[in-house]
Amino acid sequence: MGHRTEAISILGREVMQPRGLVGLGKDSLDHSRYEICEMLKVMAEPKSYPLMIHCTQGKDRTGLCIMLLLLLLDVPLQAISADYLASERELQPEKESRMAEIREVGLNEDFAGCPPAFVADLCDHINETYGSLQRYMEHIGVDRAMQEKIRENLLDSHGRTGL
Repeated sequence: MGHRTEAISILGREVMQPRGLVGLGKDSLDHSRYEICEMLKVMAEPKSYPLMIHCTQGKDRTGLCIMLLLLLLDVPLQAISADYLASERELQPEKESRMAEIREVGLNEDFAGCPPAFVADLCDHINETYGSLQRYMEHIGVDRAMQEKIRENLLDSHGRTGL
């Protein structure tokens, strides 16, 4: 186990720390296309509901997935950002225990928080790199029909989110 922890620490210190959470979010958008597409395929299936999306802390990978869903539902960017930033407050009670794990893999306190520009920077990245959210979705294999199925599954008959 010692070499595994040491290897993870090197990755944390040499790769993840310099990229920061926003950089890692951009990397996820660009290099985890298959995984994001698979998550969206599940969201397009009515029989998948109810469902839960989560990760270790529930703010970065989960935040990215929820951000994409909320963007697809045309939720205002300011509301999406406020929702993401609320995660930091909710995770505060367990911050010290998370910090022990975070430090062990060579990362600093920034990785326990929610960068204020996370949502805006990732949206900018999508628009600058792919042209729009719809083009990003199509690029990863989520066509307009699947996007519409997701919208139908998450909106009520009056176009309001059921989230």
